[in-house]
Amino acid sequence: MDNKIVLTLRDRFNTNFSGIKRLFEFYKSASEHHNEVIYLDFYHLTWFDANLSALFGSILAKLRKENNLTFSTDLNFLKEHFDVLFRNGFLHSETTIDDVQKSTVSFKSFSLDDKDNFINYIENDLLNHRGMPTFSENEKDSIIESLIEVYCNIQIHSKSEEPFYVCGQYYPQEGVLTFSMVDLGVGFLPAIKKKTKGAIDNSYDAIKWALEKRNTTKVGSPGGLGLFNLNSYFHSTNSNFQIISGDTFWSLEMENTLIKKFHFPDPYVGSILNLFFKCK
Repeated sequence: MDNKIVLTLRDRFNTNFSGIKRLFEFYKSASEHHNEVIYLDFYHLTWFDANLSALFGSILAKLRKENNLTFSTDLNFLKEHFDVLFRNGFLHSETTIDDVQKSTVSFKSFSLDDKDNFINYIENDLLNHRGMPTFSENEKDSIIESLIEVYCNIQIHSKSEEPFYVCGQYYPQEGVLTFSMVDLGVGFLPAIKKKTKGAIDNSYDAIKWALEKRNTTKVGSPGGLGLFNLNSYFHSTNSNFQIISGDTFWSLEMENTLIKKFHFPDPYVGSILNLFFKCK
């Protein structure tokens, strides 16, 4: 045990560029190891946005599969200080820890041929959560259809056979429910670059293209409303929406600022959508 590999998660992990960048850095550090047991040190962690379990879970699964890594940690410490990671199903213990606060939207992964269960999760776990705003029927239908289109796009374009990860967390003091969706595919750019015959050649422009109404890389079938409708909804409710793909972090909140995007020095794979539902 003297030579055990220890990776430390410290300070805060929020659903923003900094928090996501540091999870990407964790992935890079861990991916340098193969066929090892990695000890995860959470003793210096002060905060972890529980919805980021979707991204963290995808990272650990990828490392287990591709690098044959095994992870261990002090579960008793986490139970005492970060019980939300048990309440949302990200971690498991011998005794079930109920989500008494009803603040979590369960951590789940869906295979890309499991559309029915994904729709069931969106309708029952996400949209019926106590932290959700009151929707009109049209708004609710539009959000369900948009999320289904996102799921189908992953199926068609991501070139991934890996599961799709989701998790949400309600923050009552802020009056916001944040929902994260993560796929392990190739990201937005390859299909859009092909569709635009090379006119779009970077991830930021690919994200912006995908947000335009009726822009779709599907052939012979309608599409292109999913991200447009989500963006319109979050814009109309003065809340936030983030897309991370390739080396780019895009955020609705940054659209009216001088800095329109951030770049990751060590990008991950696939794409991440973070949806911020404002209930106040």
